[in-house]
Amino acid sequence: MRTIRAMMGLALMAVCGFANAAPKAHHDNATKEEVVDTYLDAVVHGDLNGIDKAIDDNARFYVQRGVRILATDKHEVMNYLKTNANIDKNCVYDNTVLDQGENFVVEKVEMKFKELTRTDVITAQRSDDGWKITKVETSYK
Repeated sequence: MRTIRAMMGLALMAVCGFANAAPKAHHDNATKEEVVDTYLDAVVHGDLNGIDKAIDDNARFYVQRGVRILATDKHEVMNYLKTNANIDKNCVYDNTVLDQGENFVVEKVEMKFKELTRTDVITAQRSDDGWKITKVETSYK
């Protein structure tokens, strides 16, 4: 039963992303790096400072579980993050920019635990309010 709970927790965590970032306060008109770092600090370290502003209100989150893809939204992700505030995930992680332009960036983040690797592909876009996370796609190996 404990293993099932742990896997469920990991599945819920899958709606988020990760990176190698120092905690930063997100602010209006943040750079693309700042919004991704803010988001990843929330997921990796449980630091929720500025996370609400870093995620677009219409952001979508997708988690691949076997052949199924689960979809969720900002509200559900924020609830999950709040239940895991100030919890460091104790993993090794690395991020790579896959693509970027003047108004978007796509980053791949691999988070390695002892028995599994989680890969998140994070998309951030420039809006009138500055940069925002608009989509996260998560898979596990």
